[in-house]
Amino acid sequence: MTRRKRSSLLILAAFLFIAPAAELCGEAQAAPRVRSINQSKRARKPQFGDYPVKEIYKGRAARVRLDSRKARMFRTRLREDSRPGPNFAGHYTVVIWGCGTGCAQMGVVDAKTGGVYFPPVEWMDIPDMEDAQSRGKFFRLDSRLLVITKSNYDINHSYTAYYYLFDKNRFRLLRKAEERHPEQPEQP
Repeated sequence: MTRRKRSSLLILAAFLFIAPAAELCGEAQAAPRVRSINQSKRARKPQFGDYPVKEIYKGRAARVRLDSRKARMFRTRLREDSRPGPNFAGHYTVVIWGCGTGCAQMGVVDAKTGGVYFPPVEWMDIPDMEDAQSRGKFFRLDSRLLVITKSNYDINHSYTAYYYLFDKNRFRLLRKAEERHPEQPEQP
């Protein structure tokens, strides 16, 4: 047996035998199990009305600032899709583009300054953006709440929903929860 294998076995033995022995002696205490209210299944989902904006920008959209490598990579989508003006959080424009089958990426452009911001989630499901009612499930002009979904590709047709508060040009995760499409029955 090589020295490396022997060392690995000793470390494994320590975890398997010493930790339970310490627990029997009362020296080790189990860490208290704390469940974040944000990830609790019983916690109320954030609502758009809970995060209103103070004013809605009516001016002309600023030229997009391509300050980051990622912004330069998606410059065409960011420039073209932010021209119509704000559609999110009073003075921002959510821009979404495809990244493969069932996959989308997004950026948020500030209509006042042209600044570009990307959410912490790299990819998401392609949202239905055909009309304002469909878009209203993910973001709204009068709210700072942004909802991003990612399919879990499982038998229960579940997805993970990320609820972000966009405040001071930063995304703050309010809640991350596994949810199911309402039209899909739960599998036994």
